[in-house]
Amino acid sequence: MTSTEGLPTKGIYTLIIFLSSDTELKVGKLGTQTFPAGYYTYTGSALGKGATSLKQRVTRHLKKQKQKFWHIDFLLAHENATITAIIAAQTSRKLECKMNRYIIEELKPKIPVVNFGASDCKENCKSHLLHFNGENIRSKIEASYTDKLGLKPVIIDLTRK
Repeated sequence: MTSTEGLPTKGIYTLIIFLSSDTELKVGKLGTQTFPAGYYTYTGSALGKGATSLKQRVTRHLKKQKQKFWHIDFLLAHENATITAIIAAQTSRKLECKMNRYIIEELKPKIPVVNFGASDCKENCKSHLLHFNGENIRSKIEASYTDKLGLKPVIIDLTRK
């Protein structure tokens, strides 16, 4: 497990996930879904303190063994899925939908599963999980935090041991 030191207490985050091969899995009420190999982003927020803080949320995402509550839990628990980077920024505003829209508009990803991570979304996002084939889009996401949201992101690179 990699340290989440340096992450803000509350704010927005984007996980960069690499899926090593095409994967089929059951995702809660969304049923059985197929996820093509490649890079994904998953954007969320955690605006609470203590157990509901951003640091605790990301720490939970990094665990393979966990009770599965959210759609992302099903994907991240799979052996083919690896979080390669975490991009996060301090804010008390719910900006995950705004960032998700920027990623969709700017980078033109595929939406592998409609409603994934967005079942309670108030801004009609089709999905908070986005697919990018073989392209690692980390630097473009980092730039969007600054250029589009005016936030200074913290980046944790999980590919370095």
